Amino acid sequence: MARPPGPDRPLYVRIAMSLKSRILAGHHPPGQRLPSEDDLAAAMSASRSTVRQALGELRDTGYVVSRRGSGSYVADPLPIEPLSPRSGPVYTGFLDDLDNEAHHVRERARVQDTLRADQALAARLKIPVGAPVVRYRATRLRNGVPYGIATDIVPQAVADRITADVLAAGPTLVDALTLARRRVAESLQRVEPALLDAEDAERCGASSGDPALAITGIAYDADRVPVDAYTLTVIAGYGIGLHLTRVEPAP
Repeated sequence: MARPPGPDRPLYVRIAMSLKSRILAGHHPPGQRLPSEDDLAAAMSASRSTVRQALGELRDTGYVVSRRGSGSYVADPLPIEPLSPRSGPVYTGFLDDLDNEAHHVRERARVQDTLRADQALAARLKIPVGAPVVRYRATRLRNGVPYGIATDIVPQAVADRITADVLAAGPTLVDALTLARRRVAESLQRVEPALLDAEDAERCGASSGDPALAITGIAYDADRVPVDAYTLTVIAGYGIGLHLTRVEPAP
């Protein structure tokens, strides 16, 4: 899981990511007017110019629009779908952290099959109901030790790029997407408690009914097109670290 931006990131980036997290969590829905620059500056203990930089960052990435004389508004539609229903905190961060972690991660016993998208999956991947999709399932290992089950469902057009050679060269399905020129640029996920079923438990050397965490999300490419509807079921005993930082007042 990527960390939130720490003190090594400029203050305006940290403010932008904080606002983005509230947008993606549904606290500021699409089309809603954001607080004024003065109110944001007071709330973030920052200067107005820093807040203005943060809003500019969100405008550049398509999360905010400005209306002359009226203020800043949450974009409608957003570049990626916000969590629904409204969630607790969304911890935003940088995918380069996950890229670094991926050097220690592999998948084994990978299997795949072809399905037809039901209404819920079609909405998540923005494809027609009934469109073909390919589902990949594998045991996920870190440093050779199983820690969960990865399920990735991709549109047929994306799967067509993931040839046997590409799949063999990718330690994980995410790596295969990169090799297939559909690199994940942004991802939004929800974490919820789960219980292992018999099949997943056997794959991980655990017991059916053991507690787990289900990390479910949508991955988008650089054009903000959904390329992967995924679930990573993490077994008990595997920790996920979060580096939380507090925004300090501007000097």
